[in-house]
Amino acid sequence: MLKTLLLSLTLLGFTVAAGAQSIDMKREFPQQKLLDWKPGMRFQMPVKEASIHAECQFRPLKGPTFKGTDLYGEQSDDKKLAGTSFTFVGLQPFQDKGHDNQRNGYEKVAVVFKAANGKQYAYIINNTMAEVKSRGNFVGAPCLVYTAEVEKARKLLLGRTAYVLKSYIGQASTRDDVQYLPKFVPVKFTKVEMGAGLAPVRLTFEYVGVNPRQVQEQDYILSGTNSQLTYMGGKPLDNTFEQSFSFTDPRSQNSQSKDSNWKAIQQGTLVKGMSTREVEQIMGKPRSRSESLEEEGRFTTWYYSRFQGKEWNLLFVNDKLEKYVNYEN
Repeated sequence: MLKTLLLSLTLLGFTVAAGAQSIDMKREFPQQKLLDWKPGMRFQMPVKEASIHAECQFRPLKGPTFKGTDLYGEQSDDKKLAGTSFTFVGLQPFQDKGHDNQRNGYEKVAVVFKAANGKQYAYIINNTMAEVKSRGNFVGAPCLVYTAEVEKARKLLLGRTAYVLKSYIGQASTRDDVQYLPKFVPVKFTKVEMGAGLAPVRLTFEYVGVNPRQVQEQDYILSGTNSQLTYMGGKPLDNTFEQSFSFTDPRSQNSQSKDSNWKAIQQGTLVKGMSTREVEQIMGKPRSRSESLEEEGRFTTWYYSRFQGKEWNLLFVNDKLEKYVNYEN
């Protein structure tokens, strides 16, 4: 009976991805902002990403609490801390009065962690505690990974199938021949590892039913506990899980598109006569647009500064794609 149902859905044009059971990502991975952190939360300095350590220079504590003079003199070599596990201790405001401890000071906040060997380190926020509390969106330590997030992601995602919402560059691409993989197609998560600090979960996924075999490895933000989920203007970051994957088949939300147009959308190919919505499914929202009313109808021009490595100008007549031009930038 189940096989008959799946076959019927396939014949009707719906893609059935085995294992694409829905996960409520916001419930499973709630964002814990810095002010909500509890002592004992576990973190780790990634081993693989040497370049990220410049973003997060840890300062060793010389006593039980962080003092302004701890900013001067000895400084930890963060690369030697790669792979070290830490637990969060707390937030400690302090006065930075210079290396001689005699200048007029100004307040900063130390985000204190304890290493497995008992030594304490701090990441310094150059704001007052009042500012930290009022803004509430500070990152606790950009080079550390919240390990509970990685562990839970491995438990929930490994072996599951989802639909990829982006078009990634294929493995066979060369500098002169860039090949883009389809989007809105099922992929299977085959490995879940620790990523970089601000994008803590590294996902390896394989495209289902694509030949030759295509595999991608990327770092993603799931909860935003030790990072941000949006740009300053509120637009979601591109590398969040929510912007990158869906457990719902996108085809079910675009039933108004013809099958031929939907296949073109998956492949990132523009087709004359596409609606503005269908074009947005391929290219996203344009950087700018202009509109004019003529006797023949409504003419709309869209401009993209960069899509697949090129600049694009598109012309719509009465909300249907009439023509487009692209050129290298």
